[in-house]
This record gives sequence, C-alpha cells and structure tokens, in this order.
Amino acid sequence: MSVTPAELYPAHHDELLRRYSVALQKQAYDGVVIFAGSPHPVFQDDRSYPFLISPWYRQWVPERDHAGSLIVLRPGERPRLVCYQPRDYWHVVPAAPAGFWPGHFDIVSAGTPAAALAELPDSLSGWALLGEADPALAGLGFEAINPEALVRRLHFDRLYKTAYELACLGEANRIAARGHLAAGEAFAAGRSEFEIHLTYLRAVGQTDAQLPYANIVALNEHAATLHYDASEAAVPAVSRSFLLDAGADCAGYAADITRTWAAPSETAFGELVALLDEAQQALIENIRPGVEYLDLHCQMHRQIAGILAATGLVDMAPDDMTEAGITSAFFPLGLGHHLGLQVHDVAGKVAGPDGPELAQPAAHPFLRNLRPVEAGNVFTVEPGIYFIPQLLEPLRGEPAGRAVNWSAVEALLPCGGVRIEDDVAVTATGAENLTRAAFAELAA
Repeated sequence: MSVTPAELYPAHHDELLRRYSVALQKQAYDGVVIFAGSPHPVFQDDRSYPFLISPWYRQWVPERDHAGSLIVLRPGERPRLVCYQPRDYWHVVPAAPAGFWPGHFDIVSAGTPAAALAELPDSLSGWALLGEADPALAGLGFEAINPEALVRRLHFDRLYKTAYELACLGEANRIAARGHLAAGEAFAAGRSEFEIHLTYLRAVGQTDAQLPYANIVALNEHAATLHYDASEAAVPAVSRSFLLDAGADCAGYAADITRTWAAPSETAFGELVALLDEAQQALIENIRPGVEYLDLHCQMHRQIAGILAATGLVDMAPDDMTEAGITSAFFPLGLGHHLGLQVHDVAGKVAGPDGPELAQPAAHPFLRNLRPVEAGNVFTVEPGIYFIPQLLEPLRGEPAGRAVNWSAVEALLPCGGVRIEDDVAVTATGAENLTRAAFAELAA
C-alpha cells in the first residue's frame, strides 16, 4: 500500500524548515514572511479575477482558499500561521485549519487585514517578504521584498521534490488520467470540444479555476495551434483527430498530460500517433541522473526525423534532416519543462543556487529546461509532430523542402498534429513515469 501525502508531510515540513534556514542564513535575513496573496479586482468592475495562491505559501499549506493569510518564519522557531478568516457574508470564508498539516504551525485567526498585520513582528528590519505584496504589506518596513538572491535559492531548491511532493504529483496524475480516459470516450462518441471539456471536468471533479492550467481541447486542425483555447461548442462535420492537453491539481501540485487520438478512418495519422508514442517511451527509458536534458531534446529530434522518414513524409536520412532544420518545422517547441507547484516550474535555466542563468541554445529557443537531469527532478516529456502551415510554408520554398512529400503533408493538415506528454520523476538510477503508472492503475 502506497504512503499517503498526509504521512509524508512531517518530513516535507522539516525539509522546508531546513531549506529556509539555510537560505535565510546565507542571505543574512532574520526571518521571512510568506504572503498567500490576495484577489485582484477586474478593471472598472466590482468583481475579482479567480484567485491563485502563491506557490511559496502552498508549498507549506495545502489549501487553495487562504487569500490574505501569512506564514511568519524565523529560523530556529516554530512557524506561525496567520490565517485570514474575514467576517464576510458575501463570499465563502475559509474553514478553520484542519487535517494533517496544522499541527506543525502556531496558528492564529485574523478577521480583518489589520488584525492579520498586527500578528507580524514589531520590527521588520532584517526581514524579507515573499509573495505578491499589496500596498498594506509593502509599506511595513521589510528589509527586502522578493529579494533576487533569496528567491533564486528557494526556486533552485524546488528542483528537488520531497517524498510528499512526489506523492501529490502522483495523485494529480491519477486524477488527470481519469479525465483523459473519459475525454477519449467523448471524442469517440462524436462530441464537440466544449462537451469533451465538460466531460473532463466531471471526471476529475475539478472546476476550470481549480485546474492547474486551462485545458487544450482540440479537434482536427485546431491541434496545430499549440495553446489552442477556443473549445468550440459546435460539433465539426467530421471528427478526424483529437488532442487533449489537460491536467489536475493535488494540494497545489500539478499534473500535465497530453494524449492524441485518431479517428478509425485516419490510418496515416493513427500511425503517426503510435510511432510517436513508442519514440517517447523509448526516450524516457534513457533518462537517468547525469544526462543533459538538452541531449534528450536533440535525441527526440532525431527520433522524429526517423518517424518522418519511415512514414514517407520526408525523403532524407534522419541525421541530414535534423542538420537541415526540417524537424524544427514539425516539432517547433521544447521537449518539456520542470513540473511541481507550477506547471512550468521554476529554475530550469539556472546553473546553481546562486545563478547564473544558462545560455539559451540558439537552435532551440523554446526549450525550458537547460539543466542536467538529477535525482528528485520532475519534468514533462512531450514530443510532438505538428502540421502548422505558417511553419511549413517557408520550408516549401527552401532547398531542403524538396525532400518533403507535400501531398502527404497536405493530407494530414486537417488532423492538426500529435503530442504525447508524460510526467517523469527521476530516481537515483533512472526514471519513474508518473503518468503511465496512473493509467496502468486505472486499467487494473
């Protein structure tokens, strides 16, 4: 029986205490206040945008509705949580802290912003503030607000997931996998993008605002728009293909999964889906500590070149294809990104806890992870083969374009593209595919 996040939280909390103590000592701060954030009003309106809690806060507190709350942390002392519970009959007031985590904090409740601020230290000289500070906080005399060096070190620490975080990420994948299976059935039944989206939400039991990112629900040529977000309500005349990029949340940790389906009549496109799925799994088998993520990205380009050659889309040796830049027209994005409290999690482009930023390879401008693979990392592996007219048309006019079977490409344009995305946790000896494990559990 697997260990639950609740059982793993105490060690996670202790690790956060250690990380913050080291970071504050190195940066010579007496303490830190972590602000959960507050809702932002819509311009010239009397309502607010959906509230997103600060990742710094949610790493400690697995709640989503703690707007206005604060964590006061001084190294060597028990953390103090100021839980903002406004006296409000217009909106739902956050419940009193309960569950597996409150016992690790000294907790006080505050019914007004002024009462919450009164719980802060009398002097904030030597203290740092982390979070999106509203004016009431910014003017209290903090030594620094989101100081760059402290932020960089804490972001770097987030590259290495605790066992609690891995359990949350695994559960997020299990929730999202349910949604993907339900969405696939809705596609097979001929539903519209909007209907498929609603099916997904029901299956995962989360609202749009609770998901870690907006679902990409793309039928047919819409899959060629990488961040497609229209979700049309009308059913297309013919449903040829379906790409779903959709995740789920568990205690603030995100799943990020993409699957692609082909209608039975689209045999050529279905072959591409199957071949890319095989290539993606083969690549993941090569992941282990010490491998450069950039090398994995380049290896995937070579595998995609092999698929383009094997399916007759491009008549050129795979190595020559990557050298000529042909694969970039079909696979223009990066292989993946770090994953955790944020979908595109932090620190994928820093050399170490004190910086500097790693140089972006000119040939791969959209690659989000430039670091070597290390145990404790969690990142996505999401190769794709897309039929994007604005990228393919320039290739048609180049010498290399003569190797492209344009009639075959044009036949696939109505299918948009293929993407297969899994979430991978790096172990000491290899990699655990959190996404495939989640689907396997559901199948069992």
